[in-house]
Amino acid sequence: MHYTFENSGKPVVLLLHGFLGSRNQWDVMLPYFHGYDVLQLELPGHGDSPSCDHYSIDDLAHEIHQLLTSIEVDKVHFVSHSMGGYVGCAFAKAYPHQLHSLTLINSIAGADTVAKKQLRNRAIQLIDRFQETYVSMAISNLFAKKEHELYNSQIAVMKQQAKIISLASVLAALRAMRDRRSTLDDVRELNLPITYIYGSLDTVIDPQIIEKEIFKLKATGINVEAGHMLLITHPLKVIQNMHFIE
Repeated sequence: MHYTFENSGKPVVLLLHGFLGSRNQWDVMLPYFHGYDVLQLELPGHGDSPSCDHYSIDDLAHEIHQLLTSIEVDKVHFVSHSMGGYVGCAFAKAYPHQLHSLTLINSIAGADTVAKKQLRNRAIQLIDRFQETYVSMAISNLFAKKEHELYNSQIAVMKQQAKIISLASVLAALRAMRDRRSTLDDVRELNLPITYIYGSLDTVIDPQIIEKEIFKLKATGINVEAGHMLLITHPLKVIQNMHFIE
């Protein structure tokens, strides 16, 4: 995974975006991390990361572990959106000693439901013929209906950036998300501050599923009247609810 990082010895915040996104989606928030060194990662085939045709969510967690070791970072505040949150939870399960905290934005620790797996399988079957149409629809679905007009330009930019993601990378991401294992019980056993920031209008991840996880983990939950793309629609709200940001 491509990364950007300048180590000045401050506490480290690791930022990982979601499916069809890139590190640019954190840009508005970066000035608010002035007390931290920021490590930004990009998923395989997304942004400046090279294309990859096969990996698991656990593979990405292990790669992050190896990266932190190589750049001599002991612990991070792991802040992640959507698919990035799946990686964050897998990382928490495997390497809890490397975490100060875990923030999940529009994401969950649980596995895909049966219905969600079926949707991913349908996308995998059709995407080789309709990649551009699929990507366009997938990005539109990340936003609540009432957000489409207000964030029309941002949606257009997301669609344009997603066009350069290779078919192999899109398929690899869909399979990795579909096949990931639940980490809910593992994360529950950790003595780790966990914050969920989620949208009540999210049609990608059911808010009720998130609320059940919050209850089970005794985690902090912040509900925003928004869809799946809080990074774009409510970046300041996200920043305000990261417990480690003053």
